[in-house]
Amino acid sequence: MVLLVLAGCKEEFPTYASPITTPSQTFHCLSYVGLSPADKEQLQHTFGLEDNSSCAYVVNLTRYYVGKCNNPEVKSVGGDFNGYVRVEVKKGFKCYYKVQSDFKHDVTAAFDRVLQKVKIDVNKQK
Repeated sequence: MVLLVLAGCKEEFPTYASPITTPSQTFHCLSYVGLSPADKEQLQHTFGLEDNSSCAYVVNLTRYYVGKCNNPEVKSVGGDFNGYVRVEVKKGFKCYYKVQSDFKHDVTAAFDRVLQKVKIDVNKQK
């Protein structure tokens, strides 16, 4: 009975993704600009591609924390998250791939969900 109650309390935040839409349907190179060494290493491992600074496809990582919100509309609906983690692959201003997951107090879990979704999508394309 206790497990049933605890299972009902589990928070689940979905992962949202746009499909990989490069001309060849996969990335042959990626550039990881402006990332911390730990983030860069995790993303390189997940995408399966080492950093190529001359590559036109750039990986962006965003960790967005929602500040204190005083918007009455948002307050009436309720905010069920504190922020999101997003990974994008862009060439210039065009986005070719994006994965995002919301979080509530656990940015690390959201980043792990995003990495898992990237790994699934990249392996589908191989």
